[in-house]
Amino acid sequence: MTGERRRGAHVLDAVLDVIAERGLEAATMRTVAAAAGVSLAQVQYYFRSKDELVASAFRHVSERFDEKLATVDLSGRPREVLRDALQLWLPLDDERARDARVWLAFSAASVTSPALAAIAAATDAELRIAFARLLDAAIADGDLAEVTDTETEAALLLAVLDGLVIQGLTAPAEQRAPFLRQSLDAHLGRLFA
Repeated sequence: MTGERRRGAHVLDAVLDVIAERGLEAATMRTVAAAAGVSLAQVQYYFRSKDELVASAFRHVSERFDEKLATVDLSGRPREVLRDALQLWLPLDDERARDARVWLAFSAASVTSPALAAIAAATDAELRIAFARLLDAAIADGDLAEVTDTETEAALLLAVLDGLVIQGLTAPAEQRAPFLRQSLDAHLGRLFA
């Protein structure tokens, strides 16, 4: 990565910090510049508008998640691989809670922003495909006999995941991880029964 692109990534990381701490509405060019420790002109050099800055930050957080997803060991049983992948999204610790707050802010904004909606739709489609492939592998292994439409089941898994993220973020911090793990395991237990 060149020095110029690295500085641009530093600005995008600052956007995510601002959103995690204060919400998407606080991610102005000026507050991002301050958070990144650069001038407003430097932020404007990389991003011509707040909309462009926010869309780039959404793509950036999606790419960061893809990098995390690539670390999941695919050699295990499909149920465990799926569980490991799903847990990457859940706010089980401070880092994932921060990422979940950022993701939730972007998801909410995508309802009214065509640019963000396109990014959200592409990311969700990739996740559904990945989940469906894991479900297909579970069927092939004989672990998932009752599912006949893995694409629909993958969409339902994504919906469960979205709901657990919201419930986890609103739960008291000390109850969050046990609640999320228990809920995810209960859902997977029913799915893989």
